[in-house]
Amino acid sequence: MTTSGPPYGDGDADARVLVQVTSVALTAEQAEWMADKVRTALLGRSRGSYANAITVAGCAVMGRELDKEEGLTVSSGVYSCVQRYVFTVTTLGS
Repeated sequence: MTTSGPPYGDGDADARVLVQVTSVALTAEQAEWMADKVRTALLGRSRGSYANAITVAGCAVMGRELDKEEGLTVSSGVYSCVQRYVFTVTTLGS
C-alpha cells in the first residue's frame, strides 16, 4: 500500500474546505435550475467516480459533500439559492 501526505495523526494532514455557491436569477425556476447544475457538477457521478475532477495544487480531494442548502430566497425581485459544499483535502507528499 502506498500513502502520501504527512504522517498519520498529524493535525495538518487533512482539511475541510468550505465553498459557497450562490445562484442568482430573475425567476425562481432559473435559480433552482442553476443550483441543480452546480450540485450535479460538484457531486455528480459517472461509472462509480465523480463526473468532474476538482484539482487543488499540492493536495488531493478525498471527499466532497453538500453541507448546507438554504433554499430559495427573493429580494427586490431577484431570486437566489445559496449552497455550501465541503471538500476534504489532504496534502500530497513531495
